[in-house]
Amino acid sequence: MLKILIILAVASAINGEEEVMKNLTTVTWAHAVNNKTYLEAALATDVSMLEADIVLGHVKGKDGPPIPIMAHPPATTSDLTLADFLTAVAQYNNVNSKQKGVKLDFKTIEAFEKAQDHIVPFAKPDVSFPLWLNADILAGPIDAETKPVDPEKFLTMGSKHKRAVLSVGWTTHYGGNNTEGEYSRDQIGSMIRLLNENHVNQTVTFPVRAGLASNSQPVILDLLRETAYLNSSITVWSSEGDSVEVDRLRALLLTVGLERTYLDVPQELAARLRLPPPDTKTKN
Repeated sequence: MLKILIILAVASAINGEEEVMKNLTTVTWAHAVNNKTYLEAALATDVSMLEADIVLGHVKGKDGPPIPIMAHPPATTSDLTLADFLTAVAQYNNVNSKQKGVKLDFKTIEAFEKAQDHIVPFAKPDVSFPLWLNADILAGPIDAETKPVDPEKFLTMGSKHKRAVLSVGWTTHYGGNNTEGEYSRDQIGSMIRLLNENHVNQTVTFPVRAGLASNSQPVILDLLRETAYLNSSITVWSSEGDSVEVDRLRALLLTVGLERTYLDVPQELAARLRLPPPDTKTKN
């Protein structure tokens, strides 16, 4: 049986746009939708958002210059191009009332540059499904080895797609022997300055790793306060096996407010958070 890793933020299903806006943790996610098989499987589920990775590479069996494909490093081949991925999602949404959104995770600035022409048709005002453009644009906690995507170039190009949500975060190195850490005031300040200096004026969400975010409530609250004019939110994410202080994370989510918090974590962790039911309105 074909399986796709679908991480549920909470057990409850989404009952409409108004409910989602009150409690963003009801949004559900499919991950690594990087080939035709997974894409077909994800479209057949009730999942809300399809997260997929984009690199420059080749379609299997075809030559030519590198193009944006759906793959996670170190892979450089796929049976699915970015253009075909977006077209398939748009075609699904054209004939289904419940829209599926996409979160495009760009691993290099070169992939984002080459993707611009493919994104444009789906960033027009008359296209309704959610479109997120994601990249880690700053170095983050615990000396992450991953090189950030060029922040100025990413924000400059991303800002051309006014309908899109810019999902901008920090590289992290967490798990294994690294089970303590936090987002520093300098790291948060650097993000705020980048957004201001690049004159960003569209919706922004900040992906933050659960185990680190749970230790960082004061600076995350500062980040959201300073970017409230961008309708900002956080997207709390976690890998399987991450060490997370559940009580501290729950306190962060409830302090921020569920209307400003997407939750993209393993189902077991989501259940332990004991969040209010989807119809419960929260306040900052």
